[in-house]
Amino acid sequence: MDQTEPSGSFQDAWSAAGRYIQARSDERVNWLRADLYPPLAEHLSFRLGNQLFFIYVDAAEWEWSRGREQFMQVAGQAKAIPCLMKMDQGQAGWKPRCAGWGLVHAESGEQIVPPALASDDCIEMSIWELHDFSIQVVGDYLKQQGNQVLSSQSSLEADPSIWFQGEQGPGFVVVRAVTYPETEASMPENIAGIQHRCRGISRSGFFASVAVANAENLDLPPYRGHGMHVRFTGLLAL
Repeated sequence: MDQTEPSGSFQDAWSAAGRYIQARSDERVNWLRADLYPPLAEHLSFRLGNQLFFIYVDAAEWEWSRGREQFMQVAGQAKAIPCLMKMDQGQAGWKPRCAGWGLVHAESGEQIVPPALASDDCIEMSIWELHDFSIQVVGDYLKQQGNQVLSSQSSLEADPSIWFQGEQGPGFVVVRAVTYPETEASMPENIAGIQHRCRGISRSGFFASVAVANAENLDLPPYRGHGMHVRFTGLLAL
């Protein structure tokens, strides 16, 4: 995954894109990614109702051809609608090329209006969503303990999930999620390899298990936008 630090020009375009969407959302948008911590697959992502929207901001050095393959792969894993947001720079700054929400479908090129795609249907959360949600749970816990989360990433194919700064220096967390009736996630088989790769930065590693259940009916899977029971008992030192 691309680990390059975005340029100042792209950061300006990205910030303008986020503000543009927020202004049209009437606070209905639940942001999933609203930062530029590398590695980057999508540049912005949010949930509106029962739909996920992944956005690739086509601006400055981040041309669509640069990250298309990775973006489409991750959007597919998340069962998200892949959106392309082309930004143009003018005297007043960056603005979307497309009218409305500024979004077009990354494959068909058709204009996307997120509220028109949301419905009352129950959509089961994807494995990616559960993983991303679990990372948020652990990240919030780290912050509550006085740590600074330096970066996090929700790819199912990359570890660790979180880097943070604590009193003893930098540390990392490998996160795994399960759904009811399972109550405890297993460490990945390659945990020793993950530790070895991180050793050049930190030897302070942890594992976090997060279990999720449908809050309304334990016999049903977790649904997007619905209540959930969460079981997280803390970090296990590696």
